[in-house]
Amino acid sequence: MKFTTQSEAKKLTGLSYLGNINISSKIIKNMKVSNNYTYIIYLAPSNLSGYNVCSHSTPECRLGCLNTSGRVKMEREGNTIITDARIKKTKLFFEHRQFFMEWMVSEIKTFQKKAIKDGFDFSVRLNGTSDIDWENVLFSYSDSNGDTDILNKNIFEIFPDVLFYDYSKNFNKFTTKPNNYHLTYSYTGKNWDKCETLLSRGFNVAVVFDTKKKDELPILFKGYKVIDSDETDFRPNDPSGVICGLRFKNIANKINQEIILKSCFVVKGYERILGSEVKG
Repeated sequence: MKFTTQSEAKKLTGLSYLGNINISSKIIKNMKVSNNYTYIIYLAPSNLSGYNVCSHSTPECRLGCLNTSGRVKMEREGNTIITDARIKKTKLFFEHRQFFMEWMVSEIKTFQKKAIKDGFDFSVRLNGTSDIDWENVLFSYSDSNGDTDILNKNIFEIFPDVLFYDYSKNFNKFTTKPNNYHLTYSYTGKNWDKCETLLSRGFNVAVVFDTKKKDELPILFKGYKVIDSDETDFRPNDPSGVICGLRFKNIANKINQEIILKSCFVVKGYERILGSEVKG
């Protein structure tokens, strides 16, 4: 497969796009609250596609993955258009990497121009429902005019003027993180030692609480300040060394939902009380 234009890529693959802006409620918040057009890609999480895009996933996060929340949750059994598209995109990434990357670069350029035209800042979140180490995804290509050869670069090097951000459970990503890549570490219920290490370095940690939608999140967790991270998905504006509090989001499988709500992944009320002492 050879990438030529976005229109031809759509015809060739049957996909409407790889990524887009303002395509989920949490990303729309970026536009309304943080003045950001955020380009985001949703792939099929874990090994749903036959390829593993979440190398550090846990049983709890696989059960409670947001891949089955939002619009996907409303898909009726036997009508899995969104899920099928995410699987197709994931297979495209692994089986036709050059094609995928050139298409992605083209889309990022398009939406960056649109953001500027519309008076918005622009950001990119590549791991909407994945945890790929994009720093190690290198490729080469020539631009559409054939004027510029990009040789063995990652996406952060190709777009040094674009701010990327993600959540990740991969502790190693934080060691060699590019300057234009903001990362928030994810608490699993079993990795608090690594959380504290990163908090001490000024990174932030995302923690899921059993707090209801309209209720206030705790002020502190394990002595660290908690900020409400449901107000916007745009994490680069957050203060440093804080807990990014998230309320548990309902998923399609109610049996799995009950399991995950009782697991260590979701912080319960009594744990919040035990962890409310001030750090230091």
